[in-house]
Amino acid sequence: MKHSTTTTTTMISATLLSLLLLFLTVHLAGAQANIQDTCKSAAAANSVINYDFCVNTFLRNPKSGSVDTRGLASIAALTSVNQAYNVKDNINNLLGNSPDPPTKTGLDQCMSLYTSMLDTLAQAVDAINGKQDDNAKGLLNTAIQAAQNCEAGFGQAGAASPLTQGNNDSVELSSMALAILGLAN
Repeated sequence: MKHSTTTTTTMISATLLSLLLLFLTVHLAGAQANIQDTCKSAAAANSVINYDFCVNTFLRNPKSGSVDTRGLASIAALTSVNQAYNVKDNINNLLGNSPDPPTKTGLDQCMSLYTSMLDTLAQAVDAINGKQDDNAKGLLNTAIQAAQNCEAGFGQAGAASPLTQGNNDSVELSSMALAILGLAN
């Protein structure tokens, strides 16, 4: 009889342990955002967002597979900061090549916009991480507007924009952060 009680206790313990492990696995899996589903929802929420661009952006970041939706919004905003640095470097290089006056006017305006955008995006990342969603959304919208204003400035100056791809990527990354932040609630 003692053997039977020990066996039953061991079986119950093993069953409880299995259930606990199953619960933890399901719970932890639920805490992670699915990149494909998140990008699909973000692209549906905002036509600026290209699904493949979204997925590829996150697949390039090793942390993307282990964060929740808010974490993906933060990663998108951080990627937008990096993009703004890249555009600013491109502007510096273009200014160093003595562009024609209309192009120089557009580049000077964009330099000012992207310099401000870097600070704005850094604040947006902090706001996302601090769960200050309304503030983060306002800052992301400001960054989107700055990239759009940069692009429009070339047309106003009568020049073709040499920054179109960089501006478009900046708008899309900030739009991704904005749309995904809306999914995090």
